[in-house]
Amino acid sequence: MASLQELRKRLRSIQSTGQLAGAMRTAATAKYARISRVREDFDPYARACRDMLRLLGSDGLARQTNVVRERDAVLVLGGNRGLCGGFNAELFRYLDEDLSARQEPLLLAAGKKAAAHLRERGLEFEEFPLSDVPSYEEVKRLSDRLRSLYVTGEVRRVVAVYQSFKNMLTQIPASAQLLPETGADDGKESGAFTPLYLPDRETIGAQLAVSCFDAGLFDLAVENAAGAQAATIMAMRSACDNAEASAADLEITINRRRQAEVTSSVIETASGSIQQGD
Repeated sequence: MASLQELRKRLRSIQSTGQLAGAMRTAATAKYARISRVREDFDPYARACRDMLRLLGSDGLARQTNVVRERDAVLVLGGNRGLCGGFNAELFRYLDEDLSARQEPLLLAAGKKAAAHLRERGLEFEEFPLSDVPSYEEVKRLSDRLRSLYVTGEVRRVVAVYQSFKNMLTQIPASAQLLPETGADDGKESGAFTPLYLPDRETIGAQLAVSCFDAGLFDLAVENAAGAQAATIMAMRSACDNAEASAADLEITINRRRQAEVTSSVIETASGSIQQGD
């Protein structure tokens, strides 16, 4: 049986853990609020960019060569730290299954945990650091690299593996083909709306495609980051609740043990007094 001193030491440790979890939850909540504002402001533009890419079709990003290597570029968007429930573990299980079906993919990692996972598996990859709240400049460097791989024929497709954000409680591992744009209409408009391109469709399409691709990748990175912070909030909330419950139970045990020791001491004192009186 643990002594009273050991129980108090354990209580201090639990309380410290709870305070640390609370601090991490507060930080994650602040980051999630920032990301949510960015998503809310950027989402209409991102949707417009996706529509524009589909409208451009084959007049979007064009290759600079006819020689294309038969492999895919796989971008892995992970978190920067642990303590976020199963966010990273579920993503990497999905990633491992996805990679097993591809032949010699070119890997790119965005996020410290994604880089660490690929490094542990002994795979070669290119690392692109992203902040917990990604900036457009950070994503632009990654976007330029992916676009370069595609237009030079180094890869036939560009695919992103990430956590799709559904709500605070649910993030689902998913993959999205970024290049070539899925659902493209090969440059043929449908319906009554027919845009007028000046100076011509090809020139405008080449310029628009770059901006639209950058915006789409930034939207994907922000969505993944929102999922990471949401998972951290829920994990740290659970950790705080468990620490509070454990601390409360331990305080009850300490109080009972202390009361028992006081009662025992009183009985011993009373017994000694009675014996001396006799």
